[in-house]
Amino acid sequence: MKRIIIMALGVLLALVLATPMGIAQVGQGNKTGMAAKLAEAWTQWAWSKPVGVSPLIGGYTGTDRCDGTPLPLSPTQDNTWFLAGTFGSSEVETVRTCTMPADTQLFFPVVSASFFITEPEETKQIARDTVKNFIRAIEEDPDLSIVVTVDGEEINSKQIVRAQTRFFPLTFPEDNILAPFGVEGGTYQTITNGLWVTLPPLPPGEHEIHFEARAPNADFFQNNTYRLTVVN
Repeated sequence: MKRIIIMALGVLLALVLATPMGIAQVGQGNKTGMAAKLAEAWTQWAWSKPVGVSPLIGGYTGTDRCDGTPLPLSPTQDNTWFLAGTFGSSEVETVRTCTMPADTQLFFPVVSASFFITEPEETKQIARDTVKNFIRAIEEDPDLSIVVTVDGEEINSKQIVRAQTRFFPLTFPEDNILAPFGVEGGTYQTITNGLWVTLPPLPPGEHEIHFEARAPNADFFQNNTYRLTVVN
């Protein structure tokens, strides 16, 4: 069974992309290297948690799945807060109500694809090509539509950076979100490719972030709303 997990995940920036070229032009310069490091830390955070506290499960409110603190020893731990979207592909809206600290940047993917090597026949080249090809299919979908607002305001799509992680070990608990698909607890070589956003700290107070992503030819849909309370 191929262990390719496709995710569309929480976004804080408004992205109005009339054509795939809007995405293809981002991700230039030194931002890509930093995004790749953050993407690795994000993948560790998102996938290594048991089902009971997994941030990738949708349709909840409260703070039980809203801890965006990177894992211990992460280089981003003191100044970054992660957001996640919803496991799978669905046009049904997921609403999340979360509290996060002030003076903390946010990091999240608009779209990401992760491959966990769990079978002997799955080579690193297969994994690398699979995640790259999925992101390319999203970018090249002629019907691609991504619209994101922060407090009702659209944010420029130039904030998106395309980045791919190196291969790194990721440890799943026994009670992991992919257990129903045959992924046992253990450590697997992992790679993630995606379109990533870093947002400067939001001011204290209430904020609402909404994003919808549609790439129908790639069978990819997401509809998420975050209601964030930023506190000192």
